[in-house]
Amino acid sequence: GKLNTEKPKNGPHRAGRPGVSWPQGLCPWSSSEVPEPESTHMRYFTDFDEAVILDVETTGLSPATDRIISVSMLRARFSSLDRNPNHLEGDTLDALFYPQRKIPEAASRVHGITNEDVADKGPFAGSAQQLREFIGTRPIIAHNAAFDKAFLSAEFKRAGVKMLQRNRSYCTMLRYQGMNGGRRAGSSLDAVAHQLGIPGRSGRRHLADEDVRITCAIAREFYLLDNESTSPAAPSFFRAFWDFVKR
Repeated sequence: GKLNTEKPKNGPHRAGRPGVSWPQGLCPWSSSEVPEPESTHMRYFTDFDEAVILDVETTGLSPATDRIISVSMLRARFSSLDRNPNHLEGDTLDALFYPQRKIPEAASRVHGITNEDVADKGPFAGSAQQLREFIGTRPIIAHNAAFDKAFLSAEFKRAGVKMLQRNRSYCTMLRYQGMNGGRRAGSSLDAVAHQLGIPGRSGRRHLADEDVRITCAIAREFYLLDNESTSPAAPSFFRAFWDFVKR
């Protein structure tokens, strides 16, 4: 089917899907600390000039019981696209942590990080304040942003650092699903990159810094599309796509 690139008539921030429901006992927040519902809703990539693109690798899938092993962040200045639509300027931060528990083999098969790799690393709490200051009040961008935001907020809470519930989230996965009739199939990071003509992962493993690079390229496409870039140097995918949907 054809992807939908049209914005709803009631404005760019109204589209979305129901929020994620955590299994009983696994939600990392108390009832008074639940992040704003928008964090799991699709947003158009508008109303920001700077954002932090990030990815985390973890020991498992539960923010309440698992821990972050690796984090990669790019503080990207999207306003720089006005000068050069083919390049995003920004600062990077990458870190590896000892999760204070064993990394299951199943998790290591996903991201390739083993217990030996983190044996001499410090815990997340030791870098929590630096990571939080790097993000600041900026919006965050991720592929499946609800997952990354939940893990980071849970880790920040354990470290006594301000969580991310007031930071807006922009999810490249939900944005792509919004173009694809809400269908979840085919919206993995590699699949979306392939659809947009962006180089995907170099191997089967999920590496945080590589995933940030790919997410950055996808976010750049959505930013240019949603801000209706008219630059002739803008990425060619959406221009070709518009020609396709208009046939």
